[in-house]
Amino acid sequence: MEENFEGYNEEVAASVSRYRNMLKNKDSYYFDVFEFEYIIDFFMDKNDFKAAGKATDYALNQHPHSIELQIKKSQILINQGFPLKALRLLERIEKIESSNHTVFYLQGAVYSSLGNINKAIELFELSLSLIFEIKEDLLYNIAMTFKQVGRYDLSNKYLLKLYRISPDDDSALYELANNYQKLEEYEQSIRFYKEYIAQNPFSSTVWFNLGRIYQNLEKHELAVQAFEYVIAIEPDYKAAYFQKGISLYEKEEYVESISIFEDYLELDNEDTETLFHIGEIYAKLFDYQKAIEYYDKVLALDNEFEDAWFSKAVILYEQGKYVDALYYLKKAINLEDEDPDFWNLSAIICRKLDFIDEAEKAFKKTIELDNSNPNIWIEYSKINFGHTKIYKTINILSEANELFEDNAEINFRLAAYLALIHNFDAAKLHLKQALQQDVTKLPAFRSIYTQKNESIEDLISQFLGTEQTKN
Repeated sequence: MEENFEGYNEEVAASVSRYRNMLKNKDSYYFDVFEFEYIIDFFMDKNDFKAAGKATDYALNQHPHSIELQIKKSQILINQGFPLKALRLLERIEKIESSNHTVFYLQGAVYSSLGNINKAIELFELSLSLIFEIKEDLLYNIAMTFKQVGRYDLSNKYLLKLYRISPDDDSALYELANNYQKLEEYEQSIRFYKEYIAQNPFSSTVWFNLGRIYQNLEKHELAVQAFEYVIAIEPDYKAAYFQKGISLYEKEEYVESISIFEDYLELDNEDTETLFHIGEIYAKLFDYQKAIEYYDKVLALDNEFEDAWFSKAVILYEQGKYVDALYYLKKAINLEDEDPDFWNLSAIICRKLDFIDEAEKAFKKTIELDNSNPNIWIEYSKINFGHTKIYKTINILSEANELFEDNAEINFRLAAYLALIHNFDAAKLHLKQALQQDVTKLPAFRSIYTQKNESIEDLISQFLGTEQTKN
């Protein structure tokens, strides 16, 4: 097996090659400790911990008392997922060499991986107190250890210490910015990304990350500019085209958005997400023929792309083609039956087609998945159960009223149905609440209760007269 020694000096290359030849020849060679360290580090750099572990075991047979090699062994155990074995070995090493900062750093790494953060911090601080020379590498390693377990706040604590010592360290700048981005502290993230760019203006990754932050802040003009830098630096950076298209869409520059998505398709003409977004933009522009054309392209590539089936159903619904819309909607639901939007549209279409049982089932499923939208309850109450089942409608609106007691339209509708069954006291109670909440919704009441009841008309007139006096 030919090794790639790019970035390694001749001594490392010679040691690794000689070790490889020994294994190939099934022989036994002698290596100094420093040569074994070269070999082990080489394999660890390649993330080949199995080979690193084998080399370490061989090394310890030749140099069983080497602290350096025992430390390497503990590192490999940590990376192989044996933290407790590593900890036992490190505790034995500590008894022999209690001033070695690496021993305490590695113990801290073990405790961090085990979730004992306080103990990890204690050991990391002890490790830092034992090193009197340049601390940059140790601070960086501690920061990365915390990052690996998702403690971006603690990672930044040590990165900021490193930043104060070495403000031009571009690795620290990048990690600080990236951690702040994960913590959603975007202004801080932007600050450090900009400092990084001042030193490395041609980093496509950093410009891309900046663009994503600007998107999160809804600063889409700046996002577009950032993605344009990415594309200028790296013309094949597909994600930059996609995200630029998204930001242009958010700016309502729909034609430009389609254009950049088409540029993306020049790099990958079978990307279903991009094809779908183009379809969505054409739908936004009311060019339904083109929209369906792109949804069909998506489905030709991925017949299980449920959002394409749903969007196609939406267009057919808007065109009044309810049977066809329901056909495509059922395909979407068969692929994803936990999306409340799918069930809500199904309920509305079934109601329009007078498929009462199916409409009721679909509304119930919608509410089961998401009962936070009062409009769904209102649409549910519009099912024509017939006069003999008016109490069913009242029950729906009463349940909705418990969830949304401040919703004027629900109160108006509930008042109207209560009036229809001559429960005027309850009707007037909800009518009064509705009039106080939003008088402009009064037509909802009038559309249901078309009779003229004196006490109800007096209440409405009294309220409208009071409002006119106020104005």
